[in-house]
Amino acid sequence: MDKLDTGALVGWRADDLGQRVVLHLQTMHRNGSNDREMRERAILLDRNQAVQLANYLFEATGETKPQKRGALRAFFGT
Repeated sequence: MDKLDTGALVGWRADDLGQRVVLHLQTMHRNGSNDREMRERAILLDRNQAVQLANYLFEATGETKPQKRGALRAFFGT
């Protein structure tokens, strides 16, 4: 079995491809004593997988999902 590739997440972005999403993850890795290396990995998700990942992250962090603002709330900035 391959060694687990571990690193700290330092950035991410997502590209919407319609029915799919490409999630780009930037991670920082240590190589040797003080050497560091940034890596980027692109992961292709379908919409269902993206929703499942988002729901998991909300639950794992204890945060609440953002609520859609109605037209009046958006207009008045509340």
